[in-house]
Formats: sequence, C-alpha cells, structure tokens
Amino acid sequence: MSEPLTLIVAGELDQRTGGYIYDARMVEALRRQGHAVEVVSLAGCFPAADTEAYEQLASALEALPDASHVIIDGLAMGALPEVIAEHAERLEITALVHHPLGDEQGLSEAEQQQFHESELTALAAVSRIIVTSRFTQRRLQALVSEYAMPFRACVNVVEPGVEAAPASDAPGPNEPIRLLCVATLVPRKGQDLLVRALAGVTADAWQCDCYGSSRDAAYADRVRQLVEASGLEANITLHGECDEATLIQAYQQAHALVLPSWYEGYGMVVTEALAHGLPVITTTGGALDETLPEGAGLKVAPGDVAALEQAIRRFCTDAELRAELRAGALARRETLNDWQAAGAAFAAALTQPPAEPEALYSAGSQFAADWLSLREAVDFSFRSKELPREAAKWLNARTPAPTLVDLGAGRGSNMRFLAPLLPMPQHWTLIDHDAELLAQASASIDAPAHKMITVETLQASLDSLNHAALQTADLVSASALLDLVSQHWIDMLVDHCVNHQQALLMALSVTGEWGFTDTQGEPLIDDEDHWLLALFIAHQRRDKGLGDALGGDAHNALVAALEGAGYRVEQASTPWQLGAGNQDHQPLMQALIEGWAEAATEQAPEAASRIAEWRERRARAIAEGEVGIWVGHADLLALPGDDSAPADTRTGEV
Repeated sequence: MSEPLTLIVAGELDQRTGGYIYDARMVEALRRQGHAVEVVSLAGCFPAADTEAYEQLASALEALPDASHVIIDGLAMGALPEVIAEHAERLEITALVHHPLGDEQGLSEAEQQQFHESELTALAAVSRIIVTSRFTQRRLQALVSEYAMPFRACVNVVEPGVEAAPASDAPGPNEPIRLLCVATLVPRKGQDLLVRALAGVTADAWQCDCYGSSRDAAYADRVRQLVEASGLEANITLHGECDEATLIQAYQQAHALVLPSWYEGYGMVVTEALAHGLPVITTTGGALDETLPEGAGLKVAPGDVAALEQAIRRFCTDAELRAELRAGALARRETLNDWQAAGAAFAAALTQPPAEPEALYSAGSQFAADWLSLREAVDFSFRSKELPREAAKWLNARTPAPTLVDLGAGRGSNMRFLAPLLPMPQHWTLIDHDAELLAQASASIDAPAHKMITVETLQASLDSLNHAALQTADLVSASALLDLVSQHWIDMLVDHCVNHQQALLMALSVTGEWGFTDTQGEPLIDDEDHWLLALFIAHQRRDKGLGDALGGDAHNALVAALEGAGYRVEQASTPWQLGAGNQDHQPLMQALIEGWAEAATEQAPEAASRIAEWRERRARAIAEGEVGIWVGHADLLALPGDDSAPADTRTGEV
C-alpha cells in the first residue's frame, strides 16, 4: 500500500514499555518499506479516558481526510467507542490491540466489564484488528462470545520481533546469580510477589536488578517498602526507567530474566532475554505460557509466591539445571524472528481488504457456525423425538397453522429438526443476536418444504421477551440455551408463557455433567478430568449477558418453575454418547476438548500449563481412538394445564 498512514497513540511514542516499543518498531519498519507514517500523540488520561483524552482523539480523527488509513493503539481507543464510531465509515481504521483493557490487574469486576464492553464496541466499528499474540486473538474471540457483542473485522496476529544480540556469559563458580526484572512498576507485573519470593532465597546467592518506570506511585512505594522490610536493600536495586543502551548492558550482565507478571498479552522481554541466551523464570499468566518455550526457563502459576521462590532457589543452587536451561535459551535464540520480519507481517496485515459495513457479524460467527455445524448431526441423533410429537398433538388441537418461535436460533438447527415433526403449515420467527448466523438459518429451508414453512428472523438480545412475535406464538422453543440463563430469566420466561398460554419445548439443555468413556463405552475415572470439570462448571455460572448463569442447574430450575405455574411437564434424558474411535464423532470431540480447556483457562489462568497438559493428553487419546465422550443433556416439553391460566382469566377479572 502506498497511501500515507497515521498512527495514533496515548502519550509519547518513545516510552520504554513493550507496547510502545512494538509500536515504534512498526513505524520504523513501515518507513523503511517506503510508507509515510505520521505519529499523533494524544494528551489526556488513558485508558480511563477523561475529557481531554476524548477531545484529543476526536480532533485527531477529524483532522484526517476521508478514506485515510489510520492505526490506533488499543490503549488510545478502547474507552472511546463513540469517537471511533463517529469516524469509522469515512476512515479506514486498524485497531492495534496488545491485550484487552479489562484484563489489567487490580480492576473491580464492574470496571473489568465496563472496559471489555467499551473496547468491544470500539472494535466493532473498525476495518481491521491486529493483535500481538495468538493468545490475545483467542482472548478477543472469547470476550466476543461472552459479551455477545458484534464485530466485522478479522483478527490478524503479528508477533513482535527481536533485535539480534550477543549471548550473555554464564555465571562463574561461586559467583552470585544476577537476576534481571524488566517491567513497569504496576500491580500486573508482580514485583511485590518477586520481593516476597526472593526473601525466602539465601541472600548471598543472588543479586536482582529491576528496571521499569514507576507508573503507579502507590504500588512502587509498596514494593520499596517490601524491599526494606525484607532487609534486601543490598540485593535488590530498583533502577527505574532506563535508556536502550543501559538495558542492553543489563541483559548482557544478567544470568536470568525474572518476570513475575499476573498477565501478559505477549511478554516481549521474554524474547529479548532469549535473544541474549538468558533463561527465563516467569509465570503462565496470559500469553507467557506460549511465549516462553519449554526447556528455556521455568514457569509457575501467577500469584504463587511459594512456587516462584522454589523456582528461583532451584536456579540459583542447581548448576546443572542452569546449564540445561541456558542451552535451551541459546537454542531458541537461533529461531527468533527479527523486527524486519515482524514489520513485513504488519504491512501485509494492513493490505488486507477492509471489512464492508454491511458485512457485520460476530467475530465468533464463523467459529460459532463451525461449532453448530459439527454438533447438528449429533444433536439430531440423541435429542428426543417423542416430545416434539407430543407437542404436535397439542398444536393440532389448538390451531391449523401454528406460529413458532426459536430463541437463540443460531443457524436454524432446532427449526430444521422440529419442522418435519410439527403440523404444517408453519410460521417461524428465529431470534438471535448474530446477524450472520440468522442469515444462514433463513437460507437453510429446503425449497420443496418452503411452500409450507415461512421464516422471519429477528436480530435481538434475549434479555427481554417483549418482542411482537413472542406475544402471538403458540409454541416457544430453544436448543442448547438454558445453561446461559439466570433464575430471573427463567422466571421471566415462565411468566411470559403462562400469560400467553404457550407451550414450551426446550432441547439439549446441559445438565452440568460430562466425562470420558473407554472403548467399551464404560465411564473412565480420572482426577484430572474431575478437576477440569469443576473449573468448567464454575465458568458456566458466569454472567453470559442474561444474569448469573445457572449452568447445569438451569433445566431443573425451569422444571420447578413450570410445575409451580401449573404446567404439565414431560422430560427426557438425552445425553450425547460419542464413541471411542468413531471417525464421524472425532471432530466434535476435539472441539469439545478445546472448548472445555479454553473455559477452564479463563476460569483459572494461573493453571494454564496444567490445563494445556490435560488438553493435549485427552486430544491425543481421542485421536488414537482410545476414549469417547459423554455429555449430559435433558429435553422438556411443558404444556399449559388447567391451573396455568393467567390470574385475570381464572378469576374472571379484566
């Protein structure tokens, strides 16, 4: 691309943090490739944007001619979605996301939600998104799914490069181990944890130099007080921010990098250390588990001071381990990408055609469509056919042409299953928040049957049932929805059905149980499976946009509410039973493994390595045909009973 580019950042570009260094390197690379790049630095408070920040970003974008190409760092745009939306149609905007703003350490749950929703709203308007790690790519997908917020741009991964450097020397005999920590002094970086861990390691075995600006004064004071209280002033030096030459010298003099972060979107200092042949002692927080390759360092769960202390002690006292890890770091040093390659990848990402305004879809749409396609045949095999037949009898007695509503319709699988079992003609209203999936659903009606089936779609959230189609429906249905909803939502649904004397048909509601089976179909007992299931169940109960989710308890909660309202309820147990070695089931089983592992990692990011080991072991066993999977589901049909009429009908009141 030959058009001029504008990069907008919060504050000055020459700041010595990983994100700003990445941005500056990309500017250098693009200019070397012949692009004219203007850098605009914004004043004001970020990411919690104040009035000055708002005015600065708005002015910067207003000054650009129509169709200008602009790259906006996520720190500068995430809290100002209204400014982005105002200019998104006339400008070609690329968002550069280092990590989601709501993943910063020390935020309250409400602040996290506010940042996530704000950033996703801003990202929904842009033409392109570039992230710096595959972890962040997956994290954005997970957030889009969790918050059910649409976006139209694909997410491109451009990992940082590294500057070639001479290898650092190994420690000599009886020489104290020189540890290096390069990180801004903010709670997410965990220097307080490092001081507490070092306090348990014999002081004459090590020295630790910490470089990084004090961006959080209160936190920096706390770290200094910890150093003093631990009597480690002679061992730990907090140097503050330094220039590049000083930092290169610090790498050259060190024997290992220590990065105790709770979370990183990539962790550039890890690859910088590897470029010097330095082993790394770090955590599994965020992308760090992937950034540090096995054999080049030691990883512990974020926040685990005892494990960090043990890792540092082992490194300081075990010469054989140090030599092994240094060899691993030196080997990895030969495979690192340089900044030139990273710049070329960044430029290539900028040449991709921008998303069309009319092509709005959830960033998870394609993933969701793939998942729904995978599960459809299995759903059809295991869900109840008897309950829809009972519903058909009730509908036949009620109307010659039933109207039906499918909640959370996705790509229309539930409608395709039910349509042949229910009376014709039929009119369906499919409700979902995802426009692209609804378009697929509408197009999926077979031509011969279309004369008897009419379909309309409604893109809407399910946080309200005040939709016209729901007021006149004879039967309300849904598939694989209940685990996402709260008790309040269930009560709202039951009240709605009672007030309109509607039947309710819910299929494939998860019961909160799953497990693995052997080649004979017998359950396997495994402690790691039980541990993973517990994490998954906890994740299920997060708020998915409809209140605190009930997860596997939702089916029974709905049954109780319906029976309490005088409905006649029939139930059927409909578990998936995916056989070991069944080639048709293997893609779905692998997708289940990935989904369970991803949910567990979101629930317990500190256990990412353990979860990854579980995922690899179970995925391998499935691929080799050694294990199958069962997943608990239940279906229900609820029909109005004599006692279920609305109060005004039963009493004759108006």
